[in-house]
Amino acid sequence: MIISAHNISYRIGQRPILNKLNFDIQPGEVTVVLGQNGAGKSTFLKILSGEAKPTIGQVLLNNIDLHSIPVNKLATMRAVLSQQYAQGLQFNCEEIVMMGRYPYFGGQPGADDHRIVRESMLEMQVDHLQRRNYQALSGGEQQRVQMARVLSQLRGKQSGSKWKNEQQQGLLLLDEPTSSMDCLHQQLALSKAKELANQGYTVVVILHDLNLAAQFADTILLLKQGCIVRAGNVRDVLTSEHLSEAYNMEVDILEPEDYDFPILIPARHKNKPVLLRS
Repeated sequence: MIISAHNISYRIGQRPILNKLNFDIQPGEVTVVLGQNGAGKSTFLKILSGEAKPTIGQVLLNNIDLHSIPVNKLATMRAVLSQQYAQGLQFNCEEIVMMGRYPYFGGQPGADDHRIVRESMLEMQVDHLQRRNYQALSGGEQQRVQMARVLSQLRGKQSGSKWKNEQQQGLLLLDEPTSSMDCLHQQLALSKAKELANQGYTVVVILHDLNLAAQFADTILLLKQGCIVRAGNVRDVLTSEHLSEAYNMEVDILEPEDYDFPILIPARHKNKPVLLRS
């Protein structure tokens, strides 16, 4: 499933958030969106999901205008993990994950829906939380439950248990999915995203951790003030020059022999980070 942004701009009043973005996101890859706070990352993801409509430009999903697709149909084509969810709703964790199955059943979930929910919770290691109140969980636990929800949504109407969509692999959009997770569960969540990409799904992830991006990304989209600084593979994008431009600080890039991805650390001078003038 190819998703394309054509000349995307977005404004709130007179304030530009995104400025003339053009980018094709390919299936079978993890595309990571990086950039400073306020660079436009979450807005870009909302536009890709159909939650927001660009002020100018068009988003195409398999060459179809995203905003022409009925909402109920779109819900079977893509799953979204946002940063924030409504507070105060008293659902247990199993009910939250079952929300991912809503596009596929009418009045009541069937046996396949219950099985898919159980499998998704097992994969995100939250099966032991199924009867717990979602609001009582830690931030990292909530993120894992939400990750299980989007996994259950991507499984479509399949009757088998394997991660294979009978019609066409879908689109997974993740906005900072690991921000509250410990290092073990960060690896778990992003390994699952990578697994889905390897099976042909289109995966877009917003991250702040440069090292997680270096480890899991196939393609990186680096934003600054709503514009693309650089797009390409990990080593093309994560250079000292591009990161200095995007983050206004110097970064040292290490290439350990035993790793197939670079390690990035803030440059230091007399034990202080090297910050550049904005």
